Amino acid sequence: MFSAGSFSEPAKLDWVCQEAEYLMKIMEADPNFSLAERLGPGMPPESLLRFFRQRERTEKARCIIQYLLSFLGRFPSAGEVRDDLVDPAEQFRAFVAFEADLLLEDDVRNAVFQETNHNGTPRAGSVWDYQERILVVNRLLKDLLAKRPEDRHAAIAGMCRAVEQLSLFWFDVRRHDLRRVRRSDIFMFLLAQLVRSRCRPPVDA
Repeated sequence: MFSAGSFSEPAKLDWVCQEAEYLMKIMEADPNFSLAERLGPGMPPESLLRFFRQRERTEKARCIIQYLLSFLGRFPSAGEVRDDLVDPAEQFRAFVAFEADLLLEDDVRNAVFQETNHNGTPRAGSVWDYQERILVVNRLLKDLLAKRPEDRHAAIAGMCRAVEQLSLFWFDVRRHDLRRVRRSDIFMFLLAQLVRSRCRPPVDA
């Protein structure tokens, strides 16, 4: 669907960053924005509110995009991490872990159920297949996040891989229909690919 190489040109990369920053502003100003966009009539409003747990869930997604944009610009040096009370990489890991944990919540499982039965035409075996896949994806994300290589670039690359896998799960749930996929999922996937493609062994001053 997307690849980092397709956006390697400065003009295209600048467009991605500008669109992601605009999306963050909308998410910050109106947490309900992400609740209703592109999900179609298959999801009743009350389920949407439960699914995102409104402001908290939207804020976590916005923070992931914010950190990805930050890492796209530059990686924090070892000295900056030592001098700062907050390790950006570890905080990023916590935000991604929050998203992974959401997969196991009842309202998210219900959302997947409704999405896989969208318009009353379920795919054969889809309900149980996706319930099982939720568990598989959650374990995969936990395994990726549990790895803590000493190299900061490798650590961030691993976390970006987790973001990509999470986004791919939601792309699949929504049948790769870009009219229904949330923009937050699209930009998290794209930015994670771009950041991961730039991960190199660190050179500290």
